[in-house]
This record gives sequence, C-alpha cells and structure tokens, in this order.
Amino acid sequence: MSTKPNLLLIFTDQQRWDTLGAYGNRAIHTPHLDRLAQEGAVFENAITPSPLCAPARACTMTGFAAGKTLVFDNESAPAIAEGESIAAYLSKAGYYSQAIGKMHFTPDGQTYGMDRLILSEEMRGVRTAEHLEDVHFDDYDQYLIQHGVWGWEKPPEIGYNELKPLVNGLPKELHITQWCGDRTVEWLQNERPVDRPFFLWTSFVKPHAPFDCPGHLTDLYDPAAMPKPWVSDKDGTAKNPYMQSHRRAMEADLYSEQALLLNRAYYYANITFIDEQIGRITQTLEEEGLADNTLVIFTSDHGELLGDHRLWFKNLGYEGSLHVPMIARWPGVIGPGTRCDELTTLLDIFPTFVNRACGNRDHDGRSGVDLLKLLAEPASVRRDVVCSEFYVAPNYMLHVRSKAWKYLFYQNGGYEELYHLVDDPQELIDLAEDPDFAVVKKELQEAAVQWIRNYGNPEIALDETGCKLKVTPYQPHAIRANPRPFSRMPWDSRVPPSLLPEGQRTWFWKTLGGDWSSLIRFLGAKE
Repeated sequence: MSTKPNLLLIFTDQQRWDTLGAYGNRAIHTPHLDRLAQEGAVFENAITPSPLCAPARACTMTGFAAGKTLVFDNESAPAIAEGESIAAYLSKAGYYSQAIGKMHFTPDGQTYGMDRLILSEEMRGVRTAEHLEDVHFDDYDQYLIQHGVWGWEKPPEIGYNELKPLVNGLPKELHITQWCGDRTVEWLQNERPVDRPFFLWTSFVKPHAPFDCPGHLTDLYDPAAMPKPWVSDKDGTAKNPYMQSHRRAMEADLYSEQALLLNRAYYYANITFIDEQIGRITQTLEEEGLADNTLVIFTSDHGELLGDHRLWFKNLGYEGSLHVPMIARWPGVIGPGTRCDELTTLLDIFPTFVNRACGNRDHDGRSGVDLLKLLAEPASVRRDVVCSEFYVAPNYMLHVRSKAWKYLFYQNGGYEELYHLVDDPQELIDLAEDPDFAVVKKELQEAAVQWIRNYGNPEIALDETGCKLKVTPYQPHAIRANPRPFSRMPWDSRVPPSLLPEGQRTWFWKTLGGDWSSLIRFLGAKE
C-alpha cells in the first residue's frame, strides 16, 4: 500500500450547510453523510470563497481567492497558471488525478492538470454553443444518447435556472445523480491505477436548480413540513435597490407559496438521492480495501438561499448562500465524532491535499490552512475572519465572516449590512446603522482591507489610498428582458421565435428550426 493517502473530494452543487442531519436538520434524510460525519470531522463554519459555481471551483483547484484567479463569472479564463493547481502539484508527487461529474472549469477545455475528466455539465456544450460547429456532447450527453433519451434530462417545461418545481422525467437508473454515482463506483472498482495514489474529484450536479424531483422520491418530503424561509422586514435588503432588482431578475415573486415549499421538498429529495450515491461510494472504498488510506472531504461549491430574505439562488453573502457543509474522514488520523467550530473555507482544501502529497510547505499568496493541522493545533493556524467575494460589474460584493459576526459590503452604492450571528443566526436584524456596533463594523472593515491586500485584488476592491473599501455611485442592475414568464433561458428552444427579437434568435432556430431532437441526427449525418 502507498504511504501517501488517496484523496477523494466529493462536491455537491448549491447545497447549503444546514441540509444534513449532521448539522442538526431533523427533517432531511441523509444517513450516509451523517455516518461519514460520525466517523470523521464536521466543520461547523465552512464558507465558500465565492458563491457562484465556476469561481468557487477555480478557487478550490488553485487555492487562490477569486480576486487573484479573476474568475468572477461562469465563463472567465483563470489568471493562474495551470501548474499552480492541486492536480499539478499532486502529479509531481506521483498521483493520478481523475474528475467525474460537473467540474464547471472555464473556459471550455480547461483541465487544471487533471489526467482525465468524465463530465456531466448540464448540457452546457449545447446550450452555450453560439454556432452549430461549437456543439459538443459531454460524457453524460453521450450516455443519454446511447439510451435514446437525450434531451429528457429535465422536464420540458423547465429551464436550467428556474424555481418551478417539477418531476424529472428520467427513471432513476438514467438520472444524472445515479450516473455520477455509477461512474465513480466503476472507476474505483475497475479503472483506478493500482500502482499510484489517486486524487478523485467526484462532483454531483444537484441539488442545483432546476428543483426537479427524482421520480422515485416525489413523496419523500411533505412540502407543508418543510422549514420555512428566514424573512424579516428588519434585515438589510430593503435599503439596497440591488436586492429588489435581483428578485425581479430571478422571477421569485411569480411563484406561489405552495410552489416555493414544493421547491424545498424537491431540493431535499435531490440531496437524499445524492446521499444514497455517497453511501455506495464509501461502501466501495471499504470493499476495495481503500477506506483506511483515503482522506475523504465532502463539501459544496456554495449554498442556496431557498427563499431566505425573499431571495433565491446564490451570489449573495447571506448564510444560505455562503455557508457550506464540510466533512472530512481519514480513519486513524481524524478522530471519530470530531466537531470543529473554527472558520474554514474551500481554499483550505488546497493545502490539505497538497501537504499530504508533498509534505508541509508554504503556499505563497494563498490564505488556506491545512485542515488536519487546524484539527490538531487550532491555536497555530486559526483565523479571526474569512472572506468571500462576488463581482459582476458594477457590483463588487465582499462578505466578511467571523464566528460571531457577518459584515456585507456592496461596492455599488456603498451599502453595508451587519449581523450578530450568535444572537441572530438567521440574519434577520441588520445592525450596520446602529452606533452601538460601529466599533465592530470598523474592525471587520479593517480586517477586510488587510485580507484584500494579502490575498485579494486591491485594484478592484480598494480605493486610491489602498486603506479603505472602494465605493462607487449606485448603478441599476441591468436586467435582461424576458420574452415570457418562467423562462430566462435565451437558449430555451421552447420559446416561439416569433416572441424573440431577431437578434436574440439563436443558431438552432435558424439551423434546426428549434427542434433539439434533430440535433443528434444532424451532427451524426455531418460526421
């Protein structure tokens, strides 16, 4: 057996931290993840470095903050060299690196030095293609094509980022979650290298929107019994006009209360389905004799607001969006039942994995700490704050999180929010304008400025003095006009072309008449 441990990173997409039994949720059924927590360590205060898919994954893979990677959206190319990724360091140490599932690496073709990628990217190779020649099918697309069901991976009435709760039309055996579990088990059983340690990143697409329920789990959760959203007229959303524009852009007000509760039930059902697959994966580790020599970390790229503050999706700095689950297991190294309330972040995965392969070393320009060292010697590496950032011009947002406090800063207009998480964990009462807490706010602002100087991008975030957070005059958030309710997707072939302006009619309307089912035949004939 190799003296270097195998490294298994399991990601979900858009899963908030409080959706596991291990975090005290008594409504959800997650027995396998709860067992993983009982056998290892639960990190109580894990934060995403950027609450959006591609930026969070770029941060995880490189260990650098989003301000350094410059991946702030889901299309940008990273400013960090490929040789600075986890996979690149592990490769030099003799590891084989395998990715399975949704990686959302940008731009298209990015590998971050992984030896092989088996991908399920939500049909992105078709949806984002600007021309027919740009179309490509990922591994899950090809799997569905082989089974004659491509195009049915979501209900035909639902877009890829919609709140509308519907039931997925695929049987369990062909569902994207089952496929990810199947491919991971198959790789561990038959495809992993036997003479080298491995780094395996398994990444599930769900519970990311759309909240389409797996067909076999429709009755698992009662919508009426779902935890209710955290809503208050004293939070900081009313004073910031960006929040109202965000709600309009997400079409949140178009849905009934029953639909929103059903969304929550289906969101939970997707997590339970993922939990089943994780149980299969951990069982395979045991059956293959790998469990004792494999460090497993389970987490998510970011959370989901689920209606908190009358908001949905991610991007924002509230707990539902920012706070993610994080569990680590390594038998004989991490004590069973460990609970760690120190601040952690996805940036900590880089030093944790690289140190296992390369020995303890400095990671220049990175803020992450080795999670195993944090468990063994918390006083030597603990932090007072961790920061997260999101930037779509003109709105740079900085989220500053301590154990007790949360400070939210919006560069666009200079809006601020402050929450005392000890007394107000649901962030219902904004204290930013309360003079009694001016000192706390100032301390968090100063900590943020220092963090940006050390790890972020001062040019984006700081004013000309380099000593204060930059404030810009408020600019309204640009909202793309929607041709009809309940579908913001410009690539959605269900929108009649007569409803779209000529410039918005995409290539498949012109080439295929909008019939995606003919795309396979069209490309097949071309080949």
